[in-house]
Amino acid sequence: MKTEHPYERVQLFSGGGSRFGYYLGSYAALVEHDLKPDLIIGTCGGSLSALLVQLAPDPIALKQLIESQALYKVIGNITHVPPNEVSTRHKWRYASQAFNRWRTSHLGVRQSANMHADLLEELQQLAMFRIENDNQWLDALIHLANANEQTAITPMTPDIAIIASRLYQGQTVQAALGQPQLQEVLFAPPPLAHRYQAQLISSSTTEPTAGSTFDKLISPVNTLARTRIHQKVAVLQKWDIATAVRASMSDMYYLPPIHIQELGWCLGGVINLTPIELAAASGKIVFAETKAGYDRWLAAPAIRHVFGFDPNERLAQVHQYQHKDMANGFASQIHWLPFADNAAQLGGQQVRKRLNIKTTMMELVHSSHDTFVRQMHAQWDYGYKRTVSYIQQNF
Repeated sequence: MKTEHPYERVQLFSGGGSRFGYYLGSYAALVEHDLKPDLIIGTCGGSLSALLVQLAPDPIALKQLIESQALYKVIGNITHVPPNEVSTRHKWRYASQAFNRWRTSHLGVRQSANMHADLLEELQQLAMFRIENDNQWLDALIHLANANEQTAITPMTPDIAIIASRLYQGQTVQAALGQPQLQEVLFAPPPLAHRYQAQLISSSTTEPTAGSTFDKLISPVNTLARTRIHQKVAVLQKWDIATAVRASMSDMYYLPPIHIQELGWCLGGVINLTPIELAAASGKIVFAETKAGYDRWLAAPAIRHVFGFDPNERLAQVHQYQHKDMANGFASQIHWLPFADNAAQLGGQQVRKRLNIKTTMMELVHSSHDTFVRQMHAQWDYGYKRTVSYIQQNF
């Protein structure tokens, strides 16, 4: 049965990390070819790109924003934890825990009655990086965009949706072992919230209230980790985008979780890095991206340890979705933009990480502002040129 879509065009900003700039070039190419997305769904680093588009939807203003000192400061405020703030025991746990995750990655996922406390403590203590002035992290960027707002006619700003996850603290979890303990979260714009008749999660409890989940929207990774991830998606209709971005970027072992009153502890957008099902249900035309596989030494074991599923299995599910979509008779047209090689193409055009042998700590190496601008332009050009090439071949 075919259904109405609340949007004409949807674009996914699905991940990206410190290479988030290629989404902005891709967006600019779509705008210039009269294919501007009406909705952007951002996850992890892509959620920061979604914020930048909301602040500067016109490609010219957007390119100026990525050159700004304000954005440079935002990225510069993501830093490694100083060695003197980490005990020797925790320094060695970085390596030992990573090895243990790899060693046990082929085993079944285990749960315990204390999973919430244990997992939260682990993610807080083993986060390699942090954000200085976390509560005001994005304020200067938002204030700059507001100060530079012009009266000239600009493209209508796309709606923004953000994916994150949370520790699910329902009473059933506490009462019985084996119940879902994590939940996908969607920070939803009004058209999506109205479509699924979602209600605001009560701020007085972390237990979802009646109607607080999308009754017709099922978390796709639940089928891969039924005892770990709740079947339904929690939703907030009224939310602050800076908070949502921070929640989506709280990736395990990189940035620590963030606590949100309405949701509890949020763990990042990796739970559904490429939400193709939501995009296809939301728009007639979807622009997604091909992605490279997850490495089996660090990334895949970490995701399996926290979320309970093999991310490469989920990635295969995502890339095959167009065929399932067509077989079920839905009307969405899914366009896969060729970005799977972005790590290889942009390896030198991002914030560098290096292992300090002396301190056994992973460090971030931030460049000068001039170098940062060149890196952002390289990312923009990669996304722009790849998207233009795809449009010329397929439209």
